[in-house]
Amino acid sequence: MKHFLLLCGCLAALTACADSKPDNPQPPKFIELKYGSSVEENGLRISFASVSNDSRCPAGAQCVWEGNAEIVLELSGDGNHAAVLNTNPQFPQSYRTSEHVVTLKELRPYPEAGQEIVMQDYIAVLTAEKR
Repeated sequence: MKHFLLLCGCLAALTACADSKPDNPQPPKFIELKYGSSVEENGLRISFASVSNDSRCPAGAQCVWEGNAEIVLELSGDGNHAAVLNTNPQFPQSYRTSEHVVTLKELRPYPEAGQEIVMQDYIAVLTAEKR
């Protein structure tokens, strides 16, 4: 009987170990940053300085290529950096500092044929992760 109880205790301990899962990292938090505004995330201050180019193919138009929008972010708190990020994956979409990675996920609004986007209407959707 003693051996049976010992065996049950060992099996319970092994089962508990097998069921424990390592800490799953949380998915990155999306930051919506309006043109001209700033936010602090993970010890990094991010300022949306400018949209230096927006040649994305407008909705409702036919284009030879998809185009690209390029934004400039000012980063501080981990040194001072000017990060140039793009919507087109052929160009850099992330910027790495010694402690952080900032990635442009989306730039809104998406252009529509025949409509101009006012600079103040831009919103950059970003992630800022500590490395």
